[in-house]
Amino acid sequence: MDILYVKEHLNCKNYVSDFHIGFSYEEKKAQEELYLKDDYFHYIVFLLEGEIEISTKDYARKTFRKGEMIFIPQNARPVGQILTDVKFLVLSFDNQFSLCDQLTLDSLRVYPEGEDPFVKLPIRSPMQMVVDSIIFYNDHKIRCKNLHAIKQKEVFLVFRTFYTKEEMASFLSPILNRHLDFKSFILRHYQEVKTVDELAEMCHISIRSFNRKFNESFGDSPYSWMLKQKSRYVRNRLADGKIPFADIIKEFGFSSPAHFTTYCKKYFGCSPTQLRRKLVAEYIEETLGKKI
Repeated sequence: MDILYVKEHLNCKNYVSDFHIGFSYEEKKAQEELYLKDDYFHYIVFLLEGEIEISTKDYARKTFRKGEMIFIPQNARPVGQILTDVKFLVLSFDNQFSLCDQLTLDSLRVYPEGEDPFVKLPIRSPMQMVVDSIIFYNDHKIRCKNLHAIKQKEVFLVFRTFYTKEEMASFLSPILNRHLDFKSFILRHYQEVKTVDELAEMCHISIRSFNRKFNESFGDSPYSWMLKQKSRYVRNRLADGKIPFADIIKEFGFSSPAHFTTYCKKYFGCSPTQLRRKLVAEYIEETLGKKI
């Protein structure tokens, strides 16, 4: 079945060519490596076919099989090896989520986490039905941010309804830990500040100690790293053809349109208009299978 009113969908402000939070479906061959986008998000991997072996910086190597789902926390640096041909769905999300209005993450901290910090849960039939619906939308290239948000809520609603609180506490134990390390704290709060000094102040350490610790954790200076993160979000906004340049300039604190243009040429190699055309063309080519 083809999408109806394709042009209307592509022009919708909720259709973007490069968003990071949501669902992605993948198929891989045996002996390939598993690659997750970056350290900035949490992941739930729903394994639909085959076997995969995953290790993280904190967790020992473990094998997962068809019908199981696993949680990989932010900043875990997962390394995966595909043991047999696999099909899997990945949900990536940030810290701004809740299981439902009646059950918060904090409320799960009263339940024991269990001895194994790398817990897998079965994909029970209600969860499988949600997964199947997401794959259907993916197959038809329906990439609406609102749809992804709704489906993410549906996943957590199924958790709330068909999994015990003990299971959820064990599964999500890496983000229930009260003692977040330095890097996790930065990834969680850097968008709340505008300067490196403000971020160092949030950590309650001197700017000198902050710079040293930051470089050890990220391999980059705080100022350079924050500029790179800014470029990711600017690119996301430019991919949305409905957002006026003036709104982007105001949102990210550019002093003038000329300043914004200079920034784009430095970080993207082209002007804002050229980058927007490129992103929209890439999305239409990917969605419709033809160039414009």
